[in-house]
Amino acid sequence: MDKGSGKKGGEVAESPAASGQPAESEPDVVPTEVVFGKLLQLVRTVQSGMQNIDASHGLSGSQVWALWQISVQPGLRVTELAEAQHLHPSTASNLLDKLETHGLVRRERRDTDNRVVRLYLTDLGLELVKNIPGPMQGRLRRALQALPKADLEGLLKGVTSVLALMSEPPR
Repeated sequence: MDKGSGKKGGEVAESPAASGQPAESEPDVVPTEVVFGKLLQLVRTVQSGMQNIDASHGLSGSQVWALWQISVQPGLRVTELAEAQHLHPSTASNLLDKLETHGLVRRERRDTDNRVVRLYLTDLGLELVKNIPGPMQGRLRRALQALPKADLEGLLKGVTSVLALMSEPPR
């Protein structure tokens, strides 16, 4: 037995943080571990939904998101898509290469300046987007829309603060 704990060697008492409850000595403080766990749960829930799309349509979550973006804004520039997806432009270009190979996206240069590339869905891409639940129908977006305005504003403030502390500017 460990001295003072009343537990056998190797047994670990469940911490208040692990149970989701604040420590008794700090009733108004939310433990970092609880928040971290909830964020991981949120990420895993979103990833699980995207994996379902991966399995049924053979596309990654980023590819599906790109198709949605292009479907709501035909003629989108590659740099605009990269910014919307928080990707480096070269990463977005590689993603578009795969979508183009699948016959889902086409790139057009219409301006006198051939450096500007506009993105459009092909007929096959348009048909695919019709059959994939869009981001407005996703569980996370619905949940965010259902939050009271004060909670949503608090969430935005909190997430923005965490991103700032991690040196990741919000977009």
